[in-house]
Amino acid sequence: MRRTSADSPHGIARLLALLLGLLLVAPAALAQDEEEGEEEDEGDEGNPDIKRSDEDDVDDWSFEGETVKEEVKKEEKKETRKLEPEPARNGSSGNWYEVSVDCASCENLLGQELGIEDSQVMREYFDYIQIDSKRRGGKFVFTSISENRPLGVSEKGKRVLIWQYVIDTGTRLTDTYATIWDMQIKADGGLLYGRKYEVQAWTADAYEDWDRGYQSKQSFIPVGKLNTYANLAPVKALTTEEPRFQVGDNARISFVGYSAFVRSDVSKAAIGKEQQELKAAAEAEAKRMRDQKEYFEKGERQLDDRDYEGAKTSFTQARALGLKSLDLAYNLGYTFYKVGDYDAAKAEYRIILDADPRDTEVRYNLARIHEKEKNFDEAIKEYQAILKFNPDDSSARDRLELLKAAREMIGG
Repeated sequence: MRRTSADSPHGIARLLALLLGLLLVAPAALAQDEEEGEEEDEGDEGNPDIKRSDEDDVDDWSFEGETVKEEVKKEEKKETRKLEPEPARNGSSGNWYEVSVDCASCENLLGQELGIEDSQVMREYFDYIQIDSKRRGGKFVFTSISENRPLGVSEKGKRVLIWQYVIDTGTRLTDTYATIWDMQIKADGGLLYGRKYEVQAWTADAYEDWDRGYQSKQSFIPVGKLNTYANLAPVKALTTEEPRFQVGDNARISFVGYSAFVRSDVSKAAIGKEQQELKAAAEAEAKRMRDQKEYFEKGERQLDDRDYEGAKTSFTQARALGLKSLDLAYNLGYTFYKVGDYDAAKAEYRIILDADPRDTEVRYNLARIHEKEKNFDEAIKEYQAILKFNPDDSSARDRLELLKAAREMIGG
């Protein structure tokens, strides 16, 4: 058989005819394959239909078994809150932020850490109060809930009283009726520090409906009466251990600890100065207490040595340093008696008898002083008082009989 060369005219013609036939048949076959493929896809829901436009995003697709899930990348956004601009300084004392204190039982700033570095730190406290420049009124600005609420303010010298009646949304689930802050002005006027109270009322008469919840009915405890609570001696004596005082059948006031308000433009140096002054005062007070003790103990040693003039000086110095005790009054009375200052001795003994009228030893000393002054009537009164408290005191009875006889002889 003769082979046909592809380079021959007949070979070339046959090759062209074959290629033409393939081109005519291929489109139909391909179309049929696509139709069959579509039918299979309809029966198999797990195969994704990835279009050409998606191929560029193939890295964002994941194939797990027969399913395809698109991974959605979520970026965590930090919630930011913007404070209202500071009010102008002409007519307002600025924004005051209530900050937490380390020690709920500390009466002053000594050793306190308020966590304040500069004014920018205050931005972490979203809610604040605004007090007018004359400190006669104000408002509580709750930026956290976009509301303003009324605030009462009263200033008396270095003392600022702040109060707020409760206003709350929803259903009343608490007995808190009002909050009272009894503050002192510190740190060049940029800091308020003092006691915080809550007033509780557990009667429906103390509250009324509000458009979004409830509020305190101010007629139940008017402002004037509310303010007097902070001035009551039992309230001032409240502690975190004994925090409650009843102020009515359905109301009480509770001490919840110490609180601080810091103005937005407070100076850290001013707070530091305040704390240094408190530290210096505390150190001076500690030294004064030590000196009191030292002078008192020195006076006792001098009494033992019968150095009455020296004892008088030591005890007097302890008194000058602020020492107040019945023991000191007794020692001074005895010392004055020994040096012949009877009037001063009697004054010291009266201090003791005012505190304890049953102190017979002091009454004996007073009676002896009256005898030396030949004031028998006063001496008789002291012995009679001793027998009133202790009828079996034979020494007092004997002295009483002798003095009565001596008085009769003098009178005769």
